[in-house]
Amino acid sequence: METLQDFVNAYKNTEKQNDDLWELFKDKVNSTAFLKQHRDDIEQRLAGFGDRSFHFLWYLILQELSTLNREVQCLEIGIFKGQVLSLWALIARELKMPIKISGISPLDGNYPDILIFRNYYLRRILSLIIPSIKKDFNNGNIHIKEDFTKHIQITFEQSNLNLDDIELIKGFSNDSVALSKVQNRKFDLIYIDGDHSYKIAKEDIENYTPLLNNGGFMVLDDSSYFSPGSKFFKGIESCSKAAEEVDLNKFKNVLNIGHNRVYQRL
Repeated sequence: METLQDFVNAYKNTEKQNDDLWELFKDKVNSTAFLKQHRDDIEQRLAGFGDRSFHFLWYLILQELSTLNREVQCLEIGIFKGQVLSLWALIARELKMPIKISGISPLDGNYPDILIFRNYYLRRILSLIIPSIKKDFNNGNIHIKEDFTKHIQITFEQSNLNLDDIELIKGFSNDSVALSKVQNRKFDLIYIDGDHSYKIAKEDIENYTPLLNNGGFMVLDDSSYFSPGSKFFKGIESCSKAAEEVDLNKFKNVLNIGHNRVYQRL
């Protein structure tokens, strides 16, 4: 099987290659039983967003990090219902690699559980009328209030994983208390998928990238708005703008799959 480095070495940020890789990675997931089963469950339960292709991307990244021959440290900003945290744990189990997984999230929604917000089309209508809802709608920041910890538990149980092995940090990513729990640590992988406004996405990059080990990977969600490609959802303009401002003296954008952009710390 190809390695992450194989794809990085051949990568060019063109429309054809971005489209072809997105399709190829989707096929890789469908032909890898444990990745397919996990993604099928997520889609059936509406327990996560993103593309099927991302499952193979995470496999390649963790496979690469497994060569460190020590416990790999991973952090996700913005957990939702546990798709990525559980996938990391599942991949680590398959690769028999030691891993420490942490996640920061408010573990709660920001809109009441009433029909007008549950229904996408009603939310869309409200976004045309009310400026604050328009901003949240455009930034993908509308989440209905519910028991997210329970959803995360179910996601882990579906793959026979133990949620107790995961460090869940309750809070917003820019909360001083949440940040203080990780600011003296170093990570090998950081996935930034929190608030998608430009301000917070920019803050997350500035606050958390100093925690990344040299050679480690930072993946930015919904950040390919300005990138070439036509077969996939390219993300959101606000957080894509923040991604465009990543310090290229410290990071290299080594690969893009769909709306996920992968940076490696130099």
